[in-house]
Amino acid sequence: MAATYRCNIADCAIFIIFLASFIAPSSSLSIPLVDKLFQKITVNISNDADHDIQFMCGDGVHDKKLHSMKPGGYMSFRFHDIMFPLKWCYVYLGESKHGVFWAYAVKLRCIECIWSLRNDGIFLLGSDGEEPKSHQLFLKGDYF
Repeated sequence: MAATYRCNIADCAIFIIFLASFIAPSSSLSIPLVDKLFQKITVNISNDADHDIQFMCGDGVHDKKLHSMKPGGYMSFRFHDIMFPLKWCYVYLGESKHGVFWAYAVKLRCIECIWSLRNDGIFLLGSDGEEPKSHQLFLKGDYF
């Protein structure tokens, strides 16, 4: 006699999320499944300062090494919003302006997060012509 299994909606949803998180990105099935289940987030960071800026990001894509971005340069990364991801970047704007900021956090409420690195700080550019919002760089664990 074959056993039949039933699951409630919450259990099935958790199981699907669990399976989707282990599907390899190179699989032809993973992209449509993950794209349908989870929102795609884009983070763009541009150097709008008048000097090179040193940076490193913990985004799961880059190598977590210090890189240099020329004036007018930019970098970008994309990921799926699975289980409330946090993506951080460290920037060195100058002697008194360096530290870590959340390049993506759910509380930012952006699907395309556009960051401008400037001489006077970092700014999250708003959509629909909103004013850029200045963000603080966190040093010595001040973000906890």
